[in-house]
Amino acid sequence: MEHLTFNILSWQWWLVIAILLFIFEIFSPGFVVACFGVGALIAIVPALIGLGIIWQVVFFCAGSILSLIYLRPFVNRISKRSSRRRETGMDALIGRKVKVSELITSDGQQGRVVVDGDSWRAVNVDGGSIEVGTMVEIVSYDSIILKVRLIDHK
Repeated sequence: MEHLTFNILSWQWWLVIAILLFIFEIFSPGFVVACFGVGALIAIVPALIGLGIIWQVVFFCAGSILSLIYLRPFVNRISKRSSRRRETGMDALIGRKVKVSELITSDGQQGRVVVDGDSWRAVNVDGGSIEVGTMVEIVSYDSIILKVRLIDHK
């Protein structure tokens, strides 16, 4: 009976280690474990060209340290940029520039603006009246009444 032997080359070990580290990164915060996965991928290079385990470990350490220094801050910056809080509902209206569709009176008793085709009751936070067709900015809201101010045309 013949014995089956599997000769796994050192570059294959580094590949398995890298894959495992990338899988572990899924369950850990901060993009740290993946930096060591990058180091393991870099360690494949000396393994492929036949350098010994010492050089492979040196490349692994250097690749890991460099990715911690350069790659991790870059990835974290991109991650924070894409995860900024998205305003929803009424909060999403704040800052929008809209057109007055019905005279906004200085007493706040009447006035409307159009937002994405919908008509909303509006009052001027500065107290004056605003003519139809004027562009205003939504600054806040009170229940379903939008508080607006004239856009500064400087």
